[in-house]
Amino acid sequence: MRNLLITALLLAPVLTSAQGFDLERVTAGDLAAYAEKAGAPQAVAEVPKESLKDWTVMVFMNAHNNLDDSLLYGISGKWAQKDMAEMKKVGTTGKVNVLLEYGLSGQGSKRVVVTKGGETLVSADPNGDMGDYKRVIDFIKWAKAEHPAKRYMLVLWNHGLGWIDPVMHNVTDGSIPTARGILFDDETKNYVRTRQLGEILRQAGYVDVVVQNACLQQMAEILYEMKDNAGLFIGSEETMLAYGYDYTKLLNFLNATPGATLNQVGQFFIDWEKDFFAHGAPIVGPVTIPLSAIAATMSAVNPKPLNDLPAYLDAFARAAMKNDEHEAAKYAIENAVRYSSLDPKNDKTKQIAPYVDLYDFAKTFSMVSGFETAQAAERLMKFIRKSLVMTSVGLNKDGVNGYDYAKSGGISIGMTMKAKKLPPALGGIYETKYGDLSLSQASQWDEFVAWTDKVWRPE
Repeated sequence: MRNLLITALLLAPVLTSAQGFDLERVTAGDLAAYAEKAGAPQAVAEVPKESLKDWTVMVFMNAHNNLDDSLLYGISGKWAQKDMAEMKKVGTTGKVNVLLEYGLSGQGSKRVVVTKGGETLVSADPNGDMGDYKRVIDFIKWAKAEHPAKRYMLVLWNHGLGWIDPVMHNVTDGSIPTARGILFDDETKNYVRTRQLGEILRQAGYVDVVVQNACLQQMAEILYEMKDNAGLFIGSEETMLAYGYDYTKLLNFLNATPGATLNQVGQFFIDWEKDFFAHGAPIVGPVTIPLSAIAATMSAVNPKPLNDLPAYLDAFARAAMKNDEHEAAKYAIENAVRYSSLDPKNDKTKQIAPYVDLYDFAKTFSMVSGFETAQAAERLMKFIRKSLVMTSVGLNKDGVNGYDYAKSGGISIGMTMKAKKLPPALGGIYETKYGDLSLSQASQWDEFVAWTDKVWRPE
């Protein structure tokens, strides 16, 4: 109706000059009638919300990589097919649409409606680039147009490397692996950059729940890019096992409790993570792999408070730099919970692990800092626990480094690496500069990291 009235208002000068109408006395009904007589396009009737399904779940699954078929603990796993099979155990129902765009190695891409026991093909592209952010936008727009619902969940399924957007051709000696990135496509060598994640939601529109079935993506820098167009972020600060989420349980939950609040949706993922690690990863039938030695995290983050994050970061960073908190910086760099290395196979002590848990970093820093800096750290920690992170869990310990993941606060951030001398190849892997990220533009955290770099490596 809004479009119809705008058209009528544009026509009003012609009508008033021809018929001597007084615009101040013209009603909305008069305008609609004039528009109809003038042949103006009529507004398309919207589907009543009460007649919509409760959820449309959109899974963008990029398996143009080793997630199509790879080993985990010596066991061969077709991880994409496993998750698709889990979706098909439930499929689209009267309450939940299940839509999937997937690409398997050497097979292009397909867009399907997942049904119980199968799938209905919508389109196929033999040359589909699953690393193109525009394809994700098109998928979401199509889903909303053809399968509207009261609420939407987007799952991005692939590898993850946190905020780092790697240059794919610079490193050739194998010392710094770069064959990863969110939605990385081995066949096209394309992937979705950090800032493109924000562009996806800006162009495709609001999504109630964004789930990243990928490693290292629950970062302040990444979520800040997407904060204005989502209602909830689900993901892990640490690497995730190739098993991914249990999509049968997820879809059963949404069908059983279609009106679940976002808090309840977040809690579902936390409870699932706890249960999965308690019972072990399934191999065949009842046989499972114990996971007590694997450290893991999962959290649900509220996007709205991310608008306030820069102020808390700045207060902490300014106090630390103003008060020359060198010893506190060194202590936190060395002892705060730190996540996967850029070279996990060869760097067990996480010397080139670029991400720390933000809550634990602030807490560890405050143990050695002066009063003013400790107060700023306390305010940052309270903000994370009370406002930003809705719910989270950290499981088990990093046995090599002694990090207790129970200290994880639910959101990570970039920080100075522990190595006193960085590998020469490292500087060549960054396609995106840290200072160009939206969080860096909105805060002084990039300046703070540059300061901690100099404190840790003064030469």
